[in-house]
Amino acid sequence: MRRRSSVLWILLVLVVVYACRRAPATEVATPAVVPSTPAASAPVVTAAPEMPGSAAQSPSPRVVIPAIPATSPSVERGIVEAGFEEPRTLNPLFVADPLSDALSRLVFDGLVSLDPTSGEPVPALATSWDVSDDGTTYTFHLRENVRWHDGQLFTASDVAFTYTRLLDPDVRSPRYSRLAERVKSVDIIDSQTVQITLIRPDASFLSTLATIGIVPEHVLGTVLPQQLVTDPFGLSSAVGTGPFILTQWLRGVSLTFRANPDYYRGALTIPHYTYRVVSTLDELARGLQDGTIDWATLDPAQVRQLPALDGVTVERYPGYELVLVALQLDPAKSKLFTDLRVRKALLLGIDRAAIVEKVWGEWARVAETFQPPASWAVGEPSVRYPYDPAEAQRLLEEAGWVLGDDGVRVRQGQRLQFRLLATGSDPSRRAVAELLQQQWRALGVDVQLDLASWGEVRRRATQERDFDALLIGVLWDVDPDQSSVWSSDSFFDGLNFGHYLNPDVDRLLVEAVGTTDRARRIELYRAIEQQVLSDLPVFPIAFPDVIVVRSERLQVPAMNALVVRTRAGVEQWQVRAGKE
Repeated sequence: MRRRSSVLWILLVLVVVYACRRAPATEVATPAVVPSTPAASAPVVTAAPEMPGSAAQSPSPRVVIPAIPATSPSVERGIVEAGFEEPRTLNPLFVADPLSDALSRLVFDGLVSLDPTSGEPVPALATSWDVSDDGTTYTFHLRENVRWHDGQLFTASDVAFTYTRLLDPDVRSPRYSRLAERVKSVDIIDSQTVQITLIRPDASFLSTLATIGIVPEHVLGTVLPQQLVTDPFGLSSAVGTGPFILTQWLRGVSLTFRANPDYYRGALTIPHYTYRVVSTLDELARGLQDGTIDWATLDPAQVRQLPALDGVTVERYPGYELVLVALQLDPAKSKLFTDLRVRKALLLGIDRAAIVEKVWGEWARVAETFQPPASWAVGEPSVRYPYDPAEAQRLLEEAGWVLGDDGVRVRQGQRLQFRLLATGSDPSRRAVAELLQQQWRALGVDVQLDLASWGEVRRRATQERDFDALLIGVLWDVDPDQSSVWSSDSFFDGLNFGHYLNPDVDRLLVEAVGTTDRARRIELYRAIEQQVLSDLPVFPIAFPDVIVVRSERLQVPAMNALVVRTRAGVEQWQVRAGKE
């Protein structure tokens, strides 16, 4: 990339000309590779951030063309968020990881948003909507006089264009499956009215829409569907209707946004928002202490290493992530876990409280259920599996697995052994895997750790289903529907990792999204959870908390896991002067 100055100069001129033609107010950054992982509009698989100082955080060589002069280091900079990772894209058609989704929401609004307190869908680009009596047709009435960041009017054509592209398999959007299995048609009624017809009633549909930002047809309409994934939009340019306008993306360094002066919800309280990529915990601590960083989210291993800082608080919120072990139940791949007694024994042999204490400390809670603690459908488990190694050994003996001379159980000449796939580069995942290995070894089970990179784990878990047992994190949807993990429809394009099949669960899942009665939905999700806990296709291990470190200068009306996840109400955040 840096061979000769003349070549570089020509290259930069061409890039500037192209960028100016597409988006005059933005700047060029090195394109990122857009992943083909499940979208944030459905449960996603997660990996904890790499620890500071890892090779993954070293920025690669880059060429950046500044679009605007740097602002002075005063309160005019607005809010500065920091993190050890960088988003992959801001384009709502392709966001597929939590950070990309969160920062994309600064620029792009959807038809609806989620109330940060209740999680209920509330108006955004749509002021209201009507639902047909059979629950399959949604008619959205759009706000008038909303403008894109480039001054063009927002209309129903933009909404129809967005969903048409999402439903086009040539686009290769990670949201495709999620919508294709739900949406029958998208029709423009008039310039301010859009109608979306579903294949069947779906109470989680509005929550899904809240995760999808609308993109401008006048900017992307001439781009071929198959070329959208490599288009600069979302990487070096972005035109949305949201509270902030992307002004600068220095790859590996920072993203800078300025307040949208024409935002339809009214004037913002801060002029700028910056996301700064930091490489070490020391750098983050210094920024929090000297006032150049206002807030960040950390994982438990990182927060344990963070020193106490004057004027900085550490806050924890019940979250949506579940760390679990999934078992391979596809008989074509393994028959080891077909006996329910073996599955029960393995769970009874896990000291989850000890694992949580050693790996997360006070920053997580033992998982005995599948609904996350931040969900409105969470409740007490109807089936419990306390740590009981004696009962675990009894069940294994009953199932015909007897201790061999080397301490490993055998049955009909077969050793009780399997591979546990986990992310080796993530210290938390590795620590959990090693503890599981030790605890199961005490039962006479030989567990071989299959440690791989996060990319390989994700591929083998979501595409190839290549594992005996799988240690992974799932970030649940805000809506309590968990069809993507438990439904047999999710064998191949969802997160039903181990081929779990229960017709009763399939039926209850369909019934639960077929009603909008929240009380009835809670009742149904209790029944689903009871059945899944009885079947044990996966073992719930821990619910890590969402951990926020925040300077006292940053004033947020109400912070919780949903606000962190969606940046809900960011236009109302404030920075107190005099705390630089």
